[in-house]
Amino acid sequence: MKKKTVTTNWFVEPLNPFTNEVIAKELAKTADIVESVKLKINDGSVHAMYQVPSYHIISQLDAGKKQFSLKYKVYSRTGINAQIRIWNFG
Repeated sequence: MKKKTVTTNWFVEPLNPFTNEVIAKELAKTADIVESVKLKINDGSVHAMYQVPSYHIISQLDAGKKQFSLKYKVYSRTGINAQIRIWNFG
């Protein structure tokens, strides 16, 4: 029997205009569409966030977080019908 592949989608919510600009510029290099969307997370609240193509972009943001004073929240969704949840760096 073949195992089902579970996909994780990653989202990032910029918390200030500077971080928004940095994220948009980074996504413009790698993604076809660069626009934030308003999505509901598991607690019912709605947040404006970008869907990023891979965790690699999240790790790049984390690497520059202190140096460039980036402020953002990361969310993930594992599986097609799963809820979006805040994700904390381990």
